[in-house]
Amino acid sequence: MYTDVMTEIARFKAGRIHVARAGLATQARLCVDMLQQGRGMAWVVKNRDELLTARALMRLFSPELSSGDFLPDALDKGGWTSLPPFSPRSANREGWTERLSALYALRSGQAKGLILTADNLLPKLVPLDFFENREVTLMRGEDVSLDMILEQAVEWGYERVSMVSNPGEIARRGDILDIMPPGYDKPIRLDFFGDLIEEIRLFDPVSQRSKANLSEVRVLPVSPIRQSPADQAKMQARWKSLFQKNMLTENERFGLTRLQEQGDFRLLPGCCYDTATNLEAWLPADTVWVLPGLSDFRDMLSSAERLWTEAFEAQDVGGRPQPQRLAMREASDVESACERFACVHAEPLVMGIAKGIHDLPERSLSSFEDLFPSTAEQDRPWQTLVQALKRWQNDKRQTILCFASEKSRTKFLNLASQDGLSPLLRYSGEQHGLFALVAPFRAGAELIWDQSLILGEDLLQPHAEKSRRVPTGAFKGLDRYDELKPGDLLVHRDYGIARFKTEGKGIHGDIGPGFVDHADDAHRYALLLLNYSGDDRLYVPVDRLSLIQRFKGGGEAQPSLDRLGGGAWQSGKEKARKAIEKIAEDLIEMYAWRKVAKGFRYPPLGELYREFEASFGFEETPDQAKAIQDVLADMEKPEPMDRLVCGDVGFGKTEVALRAAFRAASEGRQVALLCPTTVLAEQHYQTFRSRLSGFALNVGLLSRFVSSAKQKEVLKAAASGQIDILIGTHRLLSDDVVLPNLGLLILDEEQRFGVRHKEKLKKIKKNVDALTLTATPIPRTLQLSMSGVRELSVIETAPPERKPVSTALLERDKATLRQVIERELAREGQVFWVHNRVQGLERVVEFVKELAPNARIGMAHGQLPEKKLEETMHAFWHGELDILVCTAIVESGLDFPRANTLIVDQAHLFGLGQLYQLRGRVGRSDRQSFACFVVSDLERLPAATKERLRIILDMDYLGAGFQVAMEDLRLRGAGNILGEVQSGHMGRVGLELYLEMLEQAFNKIKNGGVSLQIETERKLGLTAHIPEDYITDGRERLRWYKRLSSAPDAQARQELELELRDRFGILPQPLEIFMAVLALKQFLSGAQALKADVYEDRLRVLWDEKQNAIAPEKLVPFLSAQKGNAKLIPPSSLELKLDMQLPTPRRLDAARLALGTLLTD
Repeated sequence: MYTDVMTEIARFKAGRIHVARAGLATQARLCVDMLQQGRGMAWVVKNRDELLTARALMRLFSPELSSGDFLPDALDKGGWTSLPPFSPRSANREGWTERLSALYALRSGQAKGLILTADNLLPKLVPLDFFENREVTLMRGEDVSLDMILEQAVEWGYERVSMVSNPGEIARRGDILDIMPPGYDKPIRLDFFGDLIEEIRLFDPVSQRSKANLSEVRVLPVSPIRQSPADQAKMQARWKSLFQKNMLTENERFGLTRLQEQGDFRLLPGCCYDTATNLEAWLPADTVWVLPGLSDFRDMLSSAERLWTEAFEAQDVGGRPQPQRLAMREASDVESACERFACVHAEPLVMGIAKGIHDLPERSLSSFEDLFPSTAEQDRPWQTLVQALKRWQNDKRQTILCFASEKSRTKFLNLASQDGLSPLLRYSGEQHGLFALVAPFRAGAELIWDQSLILGEDLLQPHAEKSRRVPTGAFKGLDRYDELKPGDLLVHRDYGIARFKTEGKGIHGDIGPGFVDHADDAHRYALLLLNYSGDDRLYVPVDRLSLIQRFKGGGEAQPSLDRLGGGAWQSGKEKARKAIEKIAEDLIEMYAWRKVAKGFRYPPLGELYREFEASFGFEETPDQAKAIQDVLADMEKPEPMDRLVCGDVGFGKTEVALRAAFRAASEGRQVALLCPTTVLAEQHYQTFRSRLSGFALNVGLLSRFVSSAKQKEVLKAAASGQIDILIGTHRLLSDDVVLPNLGLLILDEEQRFGVRHKEKLKKIKKNVDALTLTATPIPRTLQLSMSGVRELSVIETAPPERKPVSTALLERDKATLRQVIERELAREGQVFWVHNRVQGLERVVEFVKELAPNARIGMAHGQLPEKKLEETMHAFWHGELDILVCTAIVESGLDFPRANTLIVDQAHLFGLGQLYQLRGRVGRSDRQSFACFVVSDLERLPAATKERLRIILDMDYLGAGFQVAMEDLRLRGAGNILGEVQSGHMGRVGLELYLEMLEQAFNKIKNGGVSLQIETERKLGLTAHIPEDYITDGRERLRWYKRLSSAPDAQARQELELELRDRFGILPQPLEIFMAVLALKQFLSGAQALKADVYEDRLRVLWDEKQNAIAPEKLVPFLSAQKGNAKLIPPSSLELKLDMQLPTPRRLDAARLALGTLLTD
């Protein structure tokens, strides 16, 4: 059958062939085989989802692409390229960047195969000579003017930004140029030395760190409209000529001119060039077109044409008319054009098998259950799969296993080899057998006509929704540095509360007010200025910023400033310390009974757990794996577990809970999972059921979505021990819920539960394991975990290509909000519109309908009938709704990958933690997401509300949950963290110092007293700073001072140094000296030195006489070895002459190494 189709296509130059029941996998095979025979190929699919599937299948059947890990842009290298959907809303910079990349690949001969959606066939495209003299190849070691590249890029449509993260953007920082041209899925960094290109690197747009070195980069235009004065004059002349021939109205000519002048990406090539082309002109003359069924194809073209007609009408109303007759052809013309080629129509459904129709039946597979429907098979999924694979090796021509990454494949191969399976690792269409390939195809298909099976990871490991994760390095918890502004209150550990103020010019230019440039005998270094009471001033070197924190007190009252040298600060600090020690004793006593209460001790992990773990089939991130390991280790201890797993939204906390729940349930213990909302409980219920379906464990649900009769049935089963895992809302805390064998309590999104619920939980937790999951922990939980009273696991790893949510504050302006909605719908995404009250929600729906009359809009809130709410959420999940207008019911844990724009109406009425959780509902995929917080009148908002909104806008980096929790604590008043009695002490010393003192108190009680490491006081007599011409932005420079001075060890400093070199170039000498000074200071602090004077030619160090870090018996040999370059100064100082032959940084390093020989062994 298949051979007949191939033979007939080979004979065909023009005309139609119909193939019945051929799915996407069959079409992909057909396309790959025809391309290998030298024919050009154009494969038309229905929508973006099919486009992604088609790309994945193309990789799968291309041996050079599916043998190992692939690059995201590798498709072009296999002779294929793709065009994204071309709807009116995607006529923007990002859309044209992808389009021009594909057209260049076709024109240059890199690709002879094209995957596209039907809407690409209507608009006219750029002329065939568009890329002539409009491409630049930049090579490492080449001399080229950076200014010239920048000027050319702007003319070609690139947008200048401060930081490159999207296609078509460009940024310059000194001698470093970042750019994201067509054809690259990551931006490029060019490192210049004058006009010489020293390095070319790919970098991660989120972390801004380099990923790989390149020898060259090709830069292409991102705008389809030529912007040079000569080209613009040609366009004007064309429009004038058309106007004179009555082929263009005056209004249209005016509209085209306005679009041209504004560089508007909606201006289409068909209106601008006499030689504008249709898509088929870019393809080889012998191209074979693989199309949907004829009827479907016509419907797709007419639907796309209707969308464009509506868009042109809207542009006309908006004063930017552009004639549709010039911009594109009609749908009927497209069909006529296709008839000039050989066309293969994949007909989905044919009555019987008509004459001339080839039957290539294909069955789509979506889950493990499709392959193995019987319960017995599902109970032991790994054994079932292995036996089936062995059977299929004989029964099937090909069985193709498809893995998302090389790492995932390796994990499978290691397991399979133990069962005697050895798959082939490179695809061949002719070869029989079992293949294990790497491609992002997750579903499955059975090619009945070929006796072949294709099984993606969703079938091998059912419903494994996680994939490879990459660390972002953004989750810094309490160490995150807050930008300082003049007037901010700061607290110095030793001198008390002060105000950050301005004094003349900032450090070496514009670091910002409050920093001064200290010059002493031609030596320069940066100081931070603190103003105390009575206009006292304290200058703090930037390498000692770790002694200072922003003051976070309780309530609204502002504290008074301390006096330098006064006793009030030390007195208040001492009172707080005594009170803290008492509180620490009470807290430790409160948690101590859990240490002696005998919990259930689990035996070591068995084969069943290993099978469950293997069935998941994705690579855990390092910290996710550690969190799982920590939880399992806790469960094996005799005392009950009490662990907090803190990780940002979408970072994989649920999988940690799944592993723990499976461990408990498989040992006969019951598990209770408590969720704050009905919808989240439902989602967890579905997730747990699908993951545990093959392991004979019963999962129950108690919530509003469950009928009364069903609830009674669940309660009865739970009380008799028949339900292993019970998931529900606070309904679980009712007196009629009995779990006789309860062994594990999992609390999700802890911040959403009230005090009454927590009191009930305390009783439950007396002797069961407790696992708390949260992104923004409440203060008390956070503090107990940070202090070591409760165990803490932090997951700080983001999903692949995850981008921070772009956050903006907007006033309630219809035009702006319409633009926000249209931008999301243009890329076929979905929008959350959140309003704070149920009562006004219907009016909000009407308002949204005004903004987006063609959108499909749904409404959801907690008072809806259960069935209606479930139906609405289901419709939104499946993409049947474009916009969901809802209350904060979506705040907790729900996952809608297509929803990438969030609009929070009346944002000033939401709390900080709520806003953060809401923002976490978008950005769950690799697409840039947006959060818009809408307020009615920004100027009239209270100061506390403005501060709340400022914080959420500032904290738009991935993993900000910890910091949001701490800021929320500061805003709501810190006094309640441990009870009202402590609020006065916390208000006196500030939250950060209070927490530090509390931790010290815990350590003192637990370990018999642990003293703080000595902070060496340092006097600097040399130039050590970050020059302003190296990092020109003052705020950025201050951030680097903080990061460098806070680095805990040499390895951390080394990583920061590499990042500095990567982003800003070679380190200047003053910065190298600063790094050497930091290393010396850290060594001296560890060596218990009280004071150090550092000069160009000598180093003097003072120790306390009671120190025990320096070995006295090593002093005499040391002095002898130094040959007069070192001397003792009674009672406890040492002076060391520095080697002036060495550069200053090496001089300081040599001194540090020499002093290291004095340390006790």
